[in-house]
Amino acid sequence: MPDVRAVPNDYLTGPASPAEPLGLAEADPAIPAQSAAYHSFDAERLEIQTGAMRVAATFEPPMLSIDGDIDVSVLPALVGTLAKVAHHGRGDVRIDLARLRRVDVGGLRALVASAGNLNRDGRRLVLHAAAPWLLGLLIVTGWDDAPGLRVLPGPVPAG
Repeated sequence: MPDVRAVPNDYLTGPASPAEPLGLAEADPAIPAQSAAYHSFDAERLEIQTGAMRVAATFEPPMLSIDGDIDVSVLPALVGTLAKVAHHGRGDVRIDLARLRRVDVGGLRALVASAGNLNRDGRRLVLHAAAPWLLGLLIVTGWDDAPGLRVLPGPVPAG
């Protein structure tokens, strides 16, 4: 089961450390840091660690930052997080892929399907810092012009 953490704004005072993501021990010392699952979606930040993937997400602005690998073992966590961010955020959903190491076709299909869902609401899934190999994979699969999907080689703009 993925380690899911939704953290209220009061506890977002600095970068997460690998030993204690987002300072949850300080938030509630009675909750074990590695086994707790939080489901409060009025929080401003959500972090998931599962398998070889770590996702940090914000609701406003709706954005995910993916670190690691996207494969079949992490798809439920990724799709669930993306859906929560899309549901609770407004406007286009941005994903920072600067630290993405690898994605399989199932992971790519999940991103394209999410883009299609957003497109039905007049929104887009914008992939930032997409590596050349990822652009090539999108072209080979024919998903480079999928409805609601925009792929940008540069970083997520500040602000």
